[in-house]
Amino acid sequence: MRLELESSKSGLLTVKYNSKNEKNLVAKSEIVNTEGSQFVEFCLEEEPLNFKVYVTESVEKVDLKVMSLLLENTNRQMFIKQEMFYLYFKNSEDVQYNKKTNTYIFNPHKVGKKESYISSRESLQKRLAKRLLL
Repeated sequence: MRLELESSKSGLLTVKYNSKNEKNLVAKSEIVNTEGSQFVEFCLEEEPLNFKVYVTESVEKVDLKVMSLLLENTNRQMFIKQEMFYLYFKNSEDVQYNKKTNTYIFNPHKVGKKESYISSRESLQKRLAKRLLL
């Protein structure tokens, strides 16, 4: 899985996901505060059916602007553009979404908490399940 994003702070992104075998799996990758966008890659052990993205190891407010998401393996590919991202992901109560800038704002005292995440909506979960049938 690859995310293209802009970040206001450096830190660690953690993806927690479930596979078709009902396994709870975790993948982690570093993000850095740079000018412009960056690619953050996660090596997923199995095809995800749903997932949550957490920002961990940061003591300050973190703004994430997701430009794209690419899920691929040897025979399947799924690409989600920035303007479609909100349709496939929802934010938890502890994460604010700014529609004007397409930015997710992770609250500083909630960063690293299990309640502070963006997660796949039902629409994405259906697409992920269909990928397994192809």
